[in-house]
Amino acid sequence: MYNRKVLPSYELVPQNWRILIIPHPILVQCGTFAMPKRKVKEEKPPRRLGKKEILIPPIAMGASLLVSLIIIPHFVPPPIPSKICLKSQGADQFNLYPTVQVLVDGKQNLLPAGVGNDTLSGKECLHVIHTDRVGSKIHVEYIRPIRLNMADFMKIYSPNNRTISVVDNSSGKPQLETLNLENYTIHYSYYSEKGEYTQVNKLSDFPPFQNDMVARIELTSK
Repeated sequence: MYNRKVLPSYELVPQNWRILIIPHPILVQCGTFAMPKRKVKEEKPPRRLGKKEILIPPIAMGASLLVSLIIIPHFVPPPIPSKICLKSQGADQFNLYPTVQVLVDGKQNLLPAGVGNDTLSGKECLHVIHTDRVGSKIHVEYIRPIRLNMADFMKIYSPNNRTISVVDNSSGKPQLETLNLENYTIHYSYYSEKGEYTQVNKLSDFPPFQNDMVARIELTSK
């Protein structure tokens, strides 16, 4: 009989064996490592603004403009021109250039330069209403819109309510003159939408200054 050699048990090698080792959290199978998959967080698209959110900035800007241009000028009392000194000329945001004519016995005179540029407490003071040069234009200047009229201008032009200064240019040579108001009858008027000069009985009844406004002071010798 054929003798078959028997191998020791430690020499027996089983075939087609598969070794499965499962340590946590790494999976090892037959020498191959399989890493667990990571979930990728998807980015959410940006949220679209609603109609209300889109309208909020324009509404806020409109409200701010309404307060600065309409509510404040109407309900906040205007500054007293004789009490306010501007920090520097031309630095403020609100500027008006109305016309003020001075007629003396029917002859037009000019406003002198330096009206509203005084010295207060030893310091130079440029008032809210002033003249920049000889002529008929006055300059209303402030940090915000304000409502000032001829009553405010006269507080600057004639602080003592007794005299005014004019420039007489009838001879071709400008001459600065000081007029005593007691010697004249004074009438105030402005060029209105009627297309004519409308007389005003009281200075406080004057409409507010506008760029296209023409006011008139008429002095007639007594």
